[in-house]
Amino acid sequence: MFYVEVYDNFFTEELHMEIFNKLMEPKWQLTGGSPDNKFWHIEDLHDEEYFNTYLFDIIKKKIGEDFTYERIYANGQTAGQCGTPHKDEGDLTFLYYPSPVWDIKWEGHLAFLDEDCKYVKMIPHAANRAVLFDANVTHYANAPSRFFNDLRISLAYKLWKK
Repeated sequence: MFYVEVYDNFFTEELHMEIFNKLMEPKWQLTGGSPDNKFWHIEDLHDEEYFNTYLFDIIKKKIGEDFTYERIYANGQTAGQCGTPHKDEGDLTFLYYPSPVWDIKWEGHLAFLDEDCKYVKMIPHAANRAVLFDANVTHYANAPSRFFNDLRISLAYKLWKK
């Protein structure tokens, strides 16, 4: 089995909304994913002090471990934009879901697969939820359903243990 930890209500409600508002600034580009499977993306958040110092210090304190990061970015998906199964660089991946509300019928779940590409775990997308997991586990984000007419956002930190 692999390591995965789910944290609900990870940030205070005030900080949760602040993160969401920062990620709703007009920085999104259709550059995420692969050439045949594109989705929305904000690259290079590791260059912004808000994400690389302020939030990162809070994340490390709440998780209780010290890490370094390789990359910080945001993914956005609309209905029909399903992720592709992949493994991440680094030791661990920290994903945060900043949407103010989320209804289970909107789907957008995080799926984990075994080496035979069979589902082993599915984490529902939820507002103010964080997920920390082994980076070398195959995973992908399901697209939000057609009932959701906005952007399913995940803030990603690719982490290395110190």
